Amino acid sequence: MNESAAFVPGDIDFPIMDAIFGAAENPPGSEILYVLGPLMFAVVGIWLHNKNIWKSHGWLNVAMQSTARVFLDVALLVGICGTALGVVAMVLSFDVSSDAEASFGIALRTMLWGGIFVGFGYFLRNPAIPIEARISGRAALLSLVFFLGAVFWLFHATKSNIRETYFPLSDALIPYLLILSFCLLGLRFNGKPWDVSLTDANLLATMGGLGMGIVLWFTSGGGYEEGRAAIYTCALTMMWGSIIYVVAYIASLYCGTQEQGNYQTKTWHLSEGAVFFVFLVFAPVGVTEWKRESQDQAAQEANNQAQELRIEQLEAQLVELRALIQTKETS
Repeated sequence: MNESAAFVPGDIDFPIMDAIFGAAENPPGSEILYVLGPLMFAVVGIWLHNKNIWKSHGWLNVAMQSTARVFLDVALLVGICGTALGVVAMVLSFDVSSDAEASFGIALRTMLWGGIFVGFGYFLRNPAIPIEARISGRAALLSLVFFLGAVFWLFHATKSNIRETYFPLSDALIPYLLILSFCLLGLRFNGKPWDVSLTDANLLATMGGLGMGIVLWFTSGGGYEEGRAAIYTCALTMMWGSIIYVVAYIASLYCGTQEQGNYQTKTWHLSEGAVFFVFLVFAPVGVTEWKRESQDQAAQEANNQAQELRIEQLEAQLVELRALIQTKETS
């Protein structure tokens, strides 16, 4: 008998496939298609642009390197966009009586697949094969249309009012827009192409807006209800920051400035902020918290039992007192 099997209780369920691919109520693999679909037009565009090295390196090798390049650059941001979009919807329509954990899993699934595709990109990357990251205007248009279409598909899937939820005329986007506008005012001074400057400005605006939202969250105090405005601000900032990032990346592929954008480094900067925010929102119950809750519940249970025993004793005394009163009245 395997001794380690004793550490796996038989009453624990491991629905890992449902957690990764989606349960029966959702189309299986829909999150995979959301992340993968918008990337494939850019992959095919880069692959076709590098026809000149098909003979020397093989068309399949060139296809793999084109896939690795796109996955490394933006796969994680496409996934983060889907997760942020789900957080925005849940903050406005959270129902504590619903299956909240299932909703959390759906929201996190796009980010999961974005990270998995980035891992595939690192595995497939072969620096010995020179890939020029360029796409045609048609490929850029198809990539842009498919990505924005996938985003609007998720908008619709949340069953929220699209204009009021994701295009708010409120203070939620002011931190992001202020920083972005301030950066773009200096566009003419940095000597960079407009798409590279847009990417840099978007990175600063997203991280700055996310930081301001987190500070607001900590200073608002109280519980979840008091922090909903800050959570919404962070999630909306992260969502629009991811959208602008992917749009700027597609533009850089068309303009031939992808190498100047340093997208892989910027992707990891944005992912660090996104992971920190997501952990603050969805942090699961850990061992120490579970232990404290269990101890509190045990103490409360003991207190309840003591109260029930005391009530039973008082009821018995009350019965005796009534019997004594009736005896005196009859005598």
